[in-house]
Amino acid sequence: MRSNQVRYLVAEGIQSLARRRISGSVAVVIMASSLLMLAIFSLVTINLDRVLQTVRGGVDVVVYLDDAIHPDDLERLRKDLLATVGVEQVSYLGREQALERFRIELGDDAELLQALQENPLPASLELRLSPEGQDADRLRALTASIEEYPGVEEVVAQIEWVQRLDRFARIFLVVDLVIGVVVLLSALFVISNTVRLTVEEKAAQVEIMRLVGATNAFIRTPFVISGALQGAMAGLIAMAVLELARRVVQTQIDGVYFFGPQQVLGFILLSTFLGSVGSLFALRRHLRL
Repeated sequence: MRSNQVRYLVAEGIQSLARRRISGSVAVVIMASSLLMLAIFSLVTINLDRVLQTVRGGVDVVVYLDDAIHPDDLERLRKDLLATVGVEQVSYLGREQALERFRIELGDDAELLQALQENPLPASLELRLSPEGQDADRLRALTASIEEYPGVEEVVAQIEWVQRLDRFARIFLVVDLVIGVVVLLSALFVISNTVRLTVEEKAAQVEIMRLVGATNAFIRTPFVISGALQGAMAGLIAMAVLELARRVVQTQIDGVYFFGPQQVLGFILLSTFLGSVGSLFALRRHLRL
Protein backbone atom coordinates (compact mmCIF):
# COMPACT_ATOMS: atom_id res chain seq x y z
CA MET A 1 0.00 0.00 0.00
CA ARG A 2 1.50 3.33 -1.09
CA SER A 3 2.00 6.27 1.26
CA ASN A 4 -0.66 8.41 -0.48
CA GLN A 5 -3.16 5.57 0.01
CA VAL A 6 -2.26 5.33 3.68
CA ARG A 7 -2.77 9.08 4.11
CA TYR A 8 -6.12 8.87 2.35
CA LEU A 9 -7.33 5.99 4.49
CA VAL A 10 -6.28 7.67 7.74
CA ALA A 11 -7.93 10.94 6.69
CA GLU A 12 -11.07 9.08 5.65
CA GLY A 13 -11.24 7.32 9.02
CA ILE A 14 -10.95 10.63 10.89
CA GLN A 15 -13.41 12.46 8.62
CA SER A 16 -15.89 9.60 8.88
CA LEU A 17 -15.93 10.01 12.65
CA ALA A 18 -16.20 13.79 12.37
CA ARG A 19 -19.16 13.59 9.97
CA ARG A 20 -21.12 11.38 12.38
CA ARG A 21 -21.02 13.73 15.34
CA ILE A 22 -24.30 12.69 16.97
CA SER A 23 -24.19 8.94 16.33
CA GLY A 24 -20.45 8.93 16.93
CA SER A 25 -20.86 10.72 20.27
CA VAL A 26 -23.54 8.27 21.36
CA ALA A 27 -21.30 5.36 20.36
CA VAL A 28 -18.38 6.80 22.33
CA VAL A 29 -20.55 7.30 25.44
CA ILE A 30 -21.81 3.71 25.27
CA MET A 31 -18.28 2.41 24.81
CA ALA A 32 -17.03 4.62 27.65
CA SER A 33 -19.69 3.20 30.00
CA SER A 34 -18.64 -0.36 29.18
CA LEU A 35 -14.95 0.46 29.57
CA LEU A 36 -15.64 2.23 32.86
CA MET A 37 -17.20 -0.97 34.21
CA LEU A 38 -14.08 -2.84 33.12
CA ALA A 39 -11.85 -0.28 34.87
CA ILE A 40 -13.92 -0.37 38.07
CA PHE A 41 -13.77 -4.16 38.14
CA SER A 42 -9.99 -4.02 37.70
CA LEU A 43 -9.63 -1.57 40.58
CA VAL A 44 -11.88 -3.63 42.86
CA THR A 45 -9.76 -6.68 42.05
CA ILE A 46 -6.49 -4.87 42.77
CA ASN A 47 -7.74 -3.37 46.04
CA LEU A 48 -9.11 -6.70 47.29
CA ASP A 49 -5.77 -8.32 46.49
CA ARG A 50 -3.95 -5.56 48.40
CA VAL A 51 -6.22 -6.17 51.41
CA LEU A 52 -5.47 -9.88 51.17
CA GLN A 53 -1.74 -9.23 51.10
CA THR A 54 -2.03 -6.88 54.08
CA VAL A 55 -3.83 -9.56 56.06
CA ARG A 56 -1.13 -12.04 55.07
CA GLY A 57 1.49 -9.58 56.29
CA GLY A 58 -0.01 -9.84 59.77
CA VAL A 59 0.75 -13.56 59.98
CA ASP A 60 3.66 -14.23 62.34
CA VAL A 61 5.27 -16.94 64.42
CA VAL A 62 6.24 -16.66 68.09
CA VAL A 63 8.75 -19.10 69.59
CA TYR A 64 8.50 -19.20 73.39
CA LEU A 65 11.77 -20.16 75.06
CA ASP A 66 12.52 -22.14 78.18
CA ASP A 67 13.99 -20.04 80.97
CA ALA A 68 16.94 -22.45 81.16
CA ILE A 69 17.83 -22.36 77.46
CA HIS A 70 21.59 -22.30 76.89
CA PRO A 71 22.89 -19.16 75.14
CA ASP A 72 24.63 -21.29 72.50
CA ASP A 73 21.35 -23.09 71.72
CA LEU A 74 19.56 -19.76 71.48
CA GLU A 75 22.16 -18.35 69.09
CA ARG A 76 22.11 -21.48 66.92
CA LEU A 77 18.30 -21.34 66.74
CA ARG A 78 18.37 -17.66 65.80
CA LYS A 79 20.95 -18.18 63.03
CA ASP A 80 19.14 -21.21 61.64
CA LEU A 81 15.87 -19.29 61.53
CA LEU A 82 17.48 -16.36 59.72
CA ALA A 83 18.82 -18.80 57.15
CA THR A 84 15.38 -20.37 56.62
CA VAL A 85 13.55 -19.57 53.41
CA GLY A 86 10.47 -17.49 54.15
CA VAL A 87 11.80 -15.91 57.37
CA GLU A 88 12.62 -12.23 56.93
CA GLN A 89 13.43 -11.18 60.48
CA VAL A 90 13.99 -12.75 63.90
CA SER A 91 13.60 -10.52 66.98
CA TYR A 92 14.46 -11.52 70.53
CA LEU A 93 12.08 -10.38 73.26
CA GLY A 94 13.36 -10.80 76.81
CA ARG A 95 11.14 -11.52 79.77
CA GLU A 96 11.25 -7.94 81.07
CA GLN A 97 10.52 -6.57 77.61
CA ALA A 98 7.57 -8.94 77.30
CA LEU A 99 6.21 -7.77 80.65
CA GLU A 100 6.61 -4.12 79.70
CA ARG A 101 4.82 -4.68 76.39
CA PHE A 102 2.02 -6.49 78.24
CA ARG A 103 1.77 -3.58 80.67
CA ILE A 104 1.37 -1.14 77.77
CA GLU A 105 -1.28 -3.33 76.13
CA LEU A 106 -3.29 -3.46 79.37
CA GLY A 107 -3.41 0.33 79.52
CA ASP A 108 -5.54 1.46 82.47
CA ASP A 109 -5.65 -2.11 83.81
CA ALA A 110 -1.85 -2.33 84.12
CA GLU A 111 -2.10 -1.92 87.88
CA LEU A 112 -3.32 -5.53 88.04
CA LEU A 113 0.26 -6.63 87.35
CA GLN A 114 1.37 -5.26 90.73
CA ALA A 115 -0.22 -8.29 92.38
CA LEU A 116 2.24 -10.63 90.63
CA GLN A 117 5.04 -12.03 92.76
CA GLU A 118 7.25 -12.68 89.72
CA ASN A 119 7.30 -12.19 85.98
CA PRO A 120 5.28 -15.10 84.45
CA LEU A 121 6.12 -14.26 80.83
CA PRO A 122 8.85 -16.24 79.02
CA ALA A 123 11.42 -14.86 76.64
CA SER A 124 10.60 -15.41 72.99
CA LEU A 125 11.71 -15.09 69.40
CA GLU A 126 9.31 -13.28 67.08
CA LEU A 127 9.50 -14.20 63.42
CA ARG A 128 8.43 -11.93 60.59
CA LEU A 129 7.65 -13.94 57.48
CA SER A 130 8.04 -13.04 53.83
CA PRO A 131 5.10 -13.68 51.44
CA GLU A 132 6.85 -16.92 50.48
CA GLY A 133 6.84 -18.08 54.08
CA GLN A 134 3.15 -17.37 54.64
CA ASP A 135 2.03 -20.53 52.87
CA ALA A 136 0.18 -22.94 55.20
CA ASP A 137 2.29 -26.00 54.30
CA ARG A 138 5.55 -24.10 54.66
CA LEU A 139 4.39 -22.63 57.95
CA ARG A 140 3.50 -26.07 59.28
CA ALA A 141 6.92 -27.43 58.30
CA LEU A 142 8.65 -24.46 59.90
CA THR A 143 6.75 -24.93 63.16
CA ALA A 144 7.60 -28.64 63.30
CA SER A 145 11.31 -27.99 62.72
CA ILE A 146 11.50 -25.31 65.43
CA GLU A 147 9.91 -27.59 68.00
CA GLU A 148 12.87 -29.98 67.61
CA TYR A 149 15.37 -27.45 68.97
CA PRO A 150 16.46 -27.69 72.62
CA GLY A 151 15.18 -24.94 74.85
CA VAL A 152 12.01 -24.33 72.81
CA GLU A 153 8.97 -24.44 75.07
CA GLU A 154 6.18 -23.70 72.56
CA VAL A 155 5.69 -22.44 69.01
CA VAL A 156 2.59 -20.40 68.25
CA ALA A 157 1.66 -20.03 64.58
CA GLN A 158 -1.60 -19.08 62.90
CA ILE A 159 -1.73 -22.16 60.68
CA GLU A 160 -5.52 -22.58 60.68
CA TRP A 161 -5.98 -18.90 59.90
CA VAL A 162 -3.49 -19.16 57.03
CA GLN A 163 -5.31 -22.24 55.67
CA ARG A 164 -8.60 -20.34 55.63
CA LEU A 165 -6.86 -17.40 53.99
CA ASP A 166 -5.36 -19.68 51.32
CA ARG A 167 -8.78 -21.19 50.57
CA PHE A 168 -10.28 -17.73 50.27
CA ALA A 169 -7.42 -16.64 48.00
CA ARG A 170 -7.97 -19.61 45.67
CA ILE A 171 -11.72 -19.02 45.51
CA PHE A 172 -11.15 -15.31 44.96
CA LEU A 173 -8.72 -16.03 42.11
CA VAL A 174 -11.16 -18.34 40.30
CA VAL A 175 -14.11 -15.95 40.73
CA ASP A 176 -11.91 -13.04 39.72
CA LEU A 177 -10.81 -14.75 36.50
CA VAL A 178 -14.37 -15.72 35.56
CA ILE A 179 -15.79 -12.27 36.22
CA GLY A 180 -12.81 -10.64 34.48
CA VAL A 181 -13.36 -12.68 31.32
CA VAL A 182 -17.11 -11.95 31.38
CA VAL A 183 -16.56 -8.21 31.83
CA LEU A 184 -13.91 -8.10 29.09
CA LEU A 185 -16.08 -10.05 26.64
CA SER A 186 -19.06 -7.87 27.52
CA ALA A 187 -17.03 -4.74 26.82
CA LEU A 188 -15.88 -6.17 23.49
CA PHE A 189 -19.48 -7.17 22.62
CA VAL A 190 -20.82 -3.69 23.41
CA ILE A 191 -18.03 -2.01 21.46
CA SER A 192 -18.48 -4.36 18.49
CA ASN A 193 -22.23 -3.77 18.33
CA THR A 194 -21.77 -0.05 18.77
CA VAL A 195 -19.35 0.06 15.85
CA ARG A 196 -21.69 -2.18 13.84
CA LEU A 197 -24.30 0.61 13.92
CA THR A 198 -21.74 2.82 12.22
CA VAL A 199 -21.02 0.19 9.60
CA GLU A 200 -24.74 -0.30 8.92
CA GLU A 201 -25.03 3.40 8.13
CA LYS A 202 -22.46 2.99 5.36
CA ALA A 203 -23.44 -0.48 4.15
CA ALA A 204 -24.33 0.82 0.66
CA GLN A 205 -20.98 2.56 0.36
CA VAL A 206 -19.18 -0.65 1.35
CA GLU A 207 -21.07 -2.62 -1.32
CA ILE A 208 -20.22 -0.06 -4.00
CA MET A 209 -16.55 -0.16 -3.06
CA ARG A 210 -16.59 -3.95 -3.28
CA LEU A 211 -18.25 -3.84 -6.71
CA VAL A 212 -15.58 -1.50 -8.13
CA GLY A 213 -12.86 -3.90 -6.98
CA ALA A 214 -11.67 -2.40 -3.68
CA THR A 215 -9.90 -4.94 -1.51
CA ASN A 216 -11.17 -5.88 1.93
CA ALA A 217 -8.11 -4.29 3.53
CA PHE A 218 -8.76 -1.01 1.69
CA ILE A 219 -12.43 -0.98 2.73
CA ARG A 220 -11.99 -1.88 6.36
CA THR A 221 -8.98 0.36 7.18
CA PRO A 222 -11.00 3.60 7.61
CA PHE A 223 -13.52 1.76 9.78
CA VAL A 224 -10.76 0.26 11.92
CA ILE A 225 -9.14 3.68 12.33
CA SER A 226 -12.52 5.21 13.22
CA GLY A 227 -13.19 2.41 15.72
CA ALA A 228 -9.74 2.84 17.25
CA LEU A 229 -10.33 6.59 17.65
CA GLN A 230 -13.71 5.93 19.25
CA GLY A 231 -12.09 3.43 21.60
CA ALA A 232 -9.37 5.92 22.53
CA MET A 233 -11.91 8.67 23.25
CA ALA A 234 -14.08 6.27 25.23
CA GLY A 235 -11.02 5.21 27.25
CA LEU A 236 -10.18 8.86 27.96
CA ILE A 237 -13.73 9.55 29.14
CA ALA A 238 -13.70 6.45 31.37
CA MET A 239 -10.38 7.51 32.92
CA ALA A 240 -11.64 11.07 33.41
CA VAL A 241 -14.71 9.79 35.28
CA LEU A 242 -12.49 7.50 37.33
CA GLU A 243 -10.22 10.44 38.20
CA LEU A 244 -13.22 12.40 39.51
CA ALA A 245 -14.24 9.35 41.55
CA ARG A 246 -10.70 9.07 42.91
CA ARG A 247 -10.77 12.65 44.21
CA VAL A 248 -14.05 12.00 46.00
CA VAL A 249 -13.18 8.56 47.41
CA GLN A 250 -9.71 9.47 48.66
CA THR A 251 -11.15 12.29 50.76
CA GLN A 252 -13.29 9.70 52.55
CA ILE A 253 -11.14 6.55 52.59
CA ASP A 254 -7.36 6.33 52.94
CA GLY A 255 -5.21 3.78 51.15
CA VAL A 256 -7.50 3.05 48.19
CA TYR A 257 -5.44 2.20 45.12
CA PHE A 258 -6.14 3.91 41.80
CA PHE A 259 -4.42 3.69 38.44
CA GLY A 260 -1.16 5.57 38.03
CA PRO A 261 -0.11 7.40 34.82
CA GLN A 262 1.32 4.25 33.23
CA GLN A 263 -1.83 2.22 34.00
CA VAL A 264 -4.02 5.02 32.60
CA LEU A 265 -1.99 5.06 29.38
CA GLY A 266 -2.16 1.27 29.17
CA PHE A 267 -5.94 1.33 29.64
CA ILE A 268 -6.38 3.91 26.88
CA LEU A 269 -4.23 1.79 24.56
CA LEU A 270 -6.36 -1.24 25.47
CA SER A 271 -9.49 0.77 24.70
CA THR A 272 -8.02 1.75 21.34
CA PHE A 273 -7.26 -1.89 20.59
CA LEU A 274 -10.78 -3.00 21.59
CA GLY A 275 -12.27 -0.32 19.35
CA SER A 276 -10.29 -1.52 16.35
CA VAL A 277 -11.05 -5.20 17.07
CA GLY A 278 -14.73 -4.34 17.50
CA SER A 279 -14.68 -2.71 14.08
CA LEU A 280 -13.20 -5.83 12.51
CA PHE A 281 -15.94 -8.00 14.02
CA ALA A 282 -18.60 -5.56 12.83
CA LEU A 283 -17.28 -5.70 9.27
CA ARG A 284 -17.35 -9.48 8.98
CA ARG A 285 -20.93 -9.53 7.71
CA HIS A 286 -20.31 -7.06 4.89
CA LEU A 287 -16.86 -8.19 3.83
CA ARG A 288 -17.49 -11.92 4.37
CA LEU A 289 -14.20 -12.27 6.28
